[in-house]
Amino acid sequence: MAVVCLSGAATWYGINAKLPSLRSAGMTAPAPTVAVSSEDYTRRQPGRPLFAGLSSYSSIDQITRDFAARKLVPVRRTMSRPPDPRYPVHALDLLTLEHYSMLGTQGRLSLQFFNDRLFEVGFKPDDAAACAAALKRADPQLRRDANGRAERTVGSQRLATNVELAASSVGQSLNTEPYVLWQDLRLVRERDDWDQRFGAIVQKTEQ
Repeated sequence: MAVVCLSGAATWYGINAKLPSLRSAGMTAPAPTVAVSSEDYTRRQPGRPLFAGLSSYSSIDQITRDFAARKLVPVRRTMSRPPDPRYPVHALDLLTLEHYSMLGTQGRLSLQFFNDRLFEVGFKPDDAAACAAALKRADPQLRRDANGRAERTVGSQRLATNVELAASSVGQSLNTEPYVLWQDLRLVRERDDWDQRFGAIVQKTEQ
């Protein structure tokens, strides 16, 4: 059920929310009711550029059409909650392309969508050193921290990477998997908010 996208910082399909314990207070949890409409989790805002010509809030159809024009066919994986009046719509999609050329090397390109809106572009390069050098040329202001990772947030746009660490002797000795992530934090927060508010609701099973 869990697929980890590129790094421990981005866990695909993770649901960690828990209902508060009421038993010690002699109370029982009330039946969940819908507090918000699905519109609060499907609204399409103006997108922000992420990387490689991709913008947040793009739809899956739009992205796949753009890829098809370049004769690229991504693999799609979907996980969605069945319709239920107790919670708003919830669908997560992952598009992946192997051997994608970007940042001076090839690697795996991963695109994540929440309710048909792109919120994250991930890249796992085959050559971490080449990727680190290309990323530095593309973004000279990006500086790694003492742990060999780099992160910068401007407005809702977040970039995070560990390619310099992965390319180092320390990273290689630890078998560090390199990654670069571009995110729109508006949608990341929206997805996390859904999980916190509705992720603990047990799915109905039909007999």
